[in-house]
Amino acid sequence: MLPDLQAALFDLDGTLLDRRRSFEYFVRDQWKRFLPFLQTVDREQYVEVLIELDGDGYAPRKDLSTGMVAQFNLPAHLAETLLIDYRAGFPSACLLFPDAVRTLSFLRASGLKLGLITNGSVQMQTAKLRCLAIASAFDAVLISAAEGCSKPHIQIFHRALGRLGVKPSQAVFVGDHLEVDVAGARAAGMLAIWRRDPKCRGAIEADAVIEELADLPAFLGLPDIPVDRV
Repeated sequence: MLPDLQAALFDLDGTLLDRRRSFEYFVRDQWKRFLPFLQTVDREQYVEVLIELDGDGYAPRKDLSTGMVAQFNLPAHLAETLLIDYRAGFPSACLLFPDAVRTLSFLRASGLKLGLITNGSVQMQTAKLRCLAIASAFDAVLISAAEGCSKPHIQIFHRALGRLGVKPSQAVFVGDHLEVDVAGARAAGMLAIWRRDPKCRGAIEADAVIEELADLPAFLGLPDIPVDRV
C-alpha cells in the first residue's frame, strides 16, 4: 500500500456511476413513455439531441428540456413536464460500472476509509445513491448543494478529509473529470487518480491513470481483487 495511505475518496457521476449509459437508457425510455406527445420525433434523433444538450450532466437542467422542445418545435408546456419527469425518474435509471461495488468492498476490507464528493442538488444526488444502494459504503458523503461549495474548490475536499479524520497526504481521490476532480484534488494536496474518460482529449496532469475501477488496488499497492468476488 502507498505509504501512510488511510483513505480513498471518489467522485460519483462518470466514476462509480456509468452516467452516459444511464442517461441514454433513461432518454430512450422517456421517448417511449411520452410517445403520444412525441409522435413527430424520431426516437434516435430524440436520443442524440438530448445527449448533446445534456453535456454529461454539466448543462443546466432547464436548458435540457427547453432546448429539446425548441429543437423539435414542440409545445412549450411540454418542457416543464419532461423536466419534472427527468428529476423524478432519472435516479432509478442509474447504473453503476460493473466493478464499482466489488472495488469499494475490497478497499474497505483492506482497511481504508472511504469518502464520496459529488457536485449536484441534494435531491438528485441523494436519490441516485439510494437507488444505487451504495451510500452505506462510505464513511463520509458530501453533496455540493448541501455543503455550499463544489469541486474543484479545495474547501469541499478539505471538508471531506476532515470528516474522515485524515490529512491530504494520507488520501487519494478518484474522478473522471480532469479539471473538476483531478485538478481540484491535487490543489487540495491529495494524490489524484484519473479514471480515464475516452471522450477527453485534454492534457493529462494526474498522479495516475486507471482504465477501470478494478485497476485501483494495484496502483495503491494492494493485492489483486480475488476473482471469486466478481
